[in-house]
Amino acid sequence: MRKFIAALLLIVLLLSLCACSRADSGGEKETPAPAADTPAPTEEPEPFTEPPEPLPAVRVEMTRADSDNAEKALFTGRDENGGAVWEREFSTEYRTELTLIQEIGLWQDRYYFNNKGTVVCLSLTDGATRWENAEFGGASISGLIDERNGNVYLCGWYGPDFFACDAEGKTLSKYESAAADFYWPSDMSRYGENELEIWYYGGGGEIPLPYFVDLRDFSISWSFGYVELDAGKQYWANIFISDFVEQSMYNFPKDNGSDFELASFAHMFCKINRRDALRYDGNYDSFSLDTVNELCLRFFGREIHPSDGVLYENQWGMQWTYENGIFRFPSGDGESYNRFAVVTNYLSLPGTTAMLYYDVYELKLEEYWDKGMDASLYRMTPREAQNMAAEGRIEFVGAGEAEVLPIEQDGHDGYYLYWMHTDLY
Repeated sequence: MRKFIAALLLIVLLLSLCACSRADSGGEKETPAPAADTPAPTEEPEPFTEPPEPLPAVRVEMTRADSDNAEKALFTGRDENGGAVWEREFSTEYRTELTLIQEIGLWQDRYYFNNKGTVVCLSLTDGATRWENAEFGGASISGLIDERNGNVYLCGWYGPDFFACDAEGKTLSKYESAAADFYWPSDMSRYGENELEIWYYGGGGEIPLPYFVDLRDFSISWSFGYVELDAGKQYWANIFISDFVEQSMYNFPKDNGSDFELASFAHMFCKINRRDALRYDGNYDSFSLDTVNELCLRFFGREIHPSDGVLYENQWGMQWTYENGIFRFPSGDGESYNRFAVVTNYLSLPGTTAMLYYDVYELKLEEYWDKGMDASLYRMTPREAQNMAAEGRIEFVGAGEAEVLPIEQDGHDGYYLYWMHTDLY
């Protein structure tokens, strides 16, 4: 009996862990109530529909001929040799900031497209309209076709946030607005076998947010949590952002900056972290192109190739120069580099990049002049930084965000910087 009870408890524990694994990977999940016009969900996707034999060897070519006032699209069915088998033309009487006529795609012997909020299904064989569904109502769409059953899944930039109909045009589900205060859904993609991932690009402080549609019952859920950084990731993320905020690089261009900007970054990095890479010469610091490119590869994933000569000259005649592999920049001794960053949130974006959201703090000057920047400052979590600020040892001075490409560098987590913006208070 004890063995039976132990086995039963083990099964319950394993089921609980499986149920929690998805929520733990993306933060706390929330499930919205369906909109009032949402049809009752189905329990399972429709079974796989066998294609007719044989499938028509026709592809569809969509050609646009828009004017200033209207959209016009010509759909042409072409055979294996490129010859026109049939043609259909669709147009609007007006244009908006959204796109009203858009292709959805092919499935078996059917071709789907959106026409001013109406999902249209054409026959591949002769271009005839098989059915239309005007319940969608969206434009500037993102969508997919379920290859298992021909279901069409859509969202529109101004809504609805999710719409589904089957291969015969029957509406399966519709959420006009799935999450309060979020809008501009786009970038629909598959997320595993039975889920879709869609991204909101508006609302919530303009931070992108993904939501998920379960294709088994068309329920919608999302995560408002961000990835919690472990100790190692927290340290390297703090170090990476601190390398920029310490140097007053509050805005950085998405094109990775000019040669002069990157050389200036390397110069300031060495003044703070690697003074032995600089040679002091009167009022100037000299440092090598090799040093600059080592840092450029580390932080930006690129090298620079400057030409000999004056890179910059200010109104007082001071010059920033480069010649024969050596930079010579005004030293500017006496600066205080007592700022550092603490990354508060990490959010993966569609594709490969991520957003790092961070707070900026200053170590009190008397402690900075006495001891410099203690390495432990870069290991702090957001809560630890807040507690230290409450104690008066450090001061909160701003916040910012940076888009980065996560990579591995020298055996640890690293990043390339695409752009950043910091607001200091």
